[in-house]
Amino acid sequence: MVLQPPVQPMLAQAAETIPPPGARRELAYEQKFDGHRMLVFTPPGPGGRVLLQTRRGALVQDRFPDLVAAAEQLPHGLVLDG
Repeated sequence: MVLQPPVQPMLAQAAETIPPPGARRELAYEQKFDGHRMLVFTPPGPGGRVLLQTRRGALVQDRFPDLVAAAEQLPHGLVLDG
């Protein structure tokens, strides 16, 4: 099965406090920078199109030709969230 848009991405949740370093080993956190969040879908096979989906579900591949060109070099059937 190959995922196709729309897919609901995982979203971060705000916290009131940050645990001190070393308090819990399974936790990790990093600073959030503003930018674009999207899912990248490479085609399941040759001849398909790369699709870029915003976190709200809109397809925007026509607005990011450089990202589409880079994604065309990736393996078929891949989904990236970032």
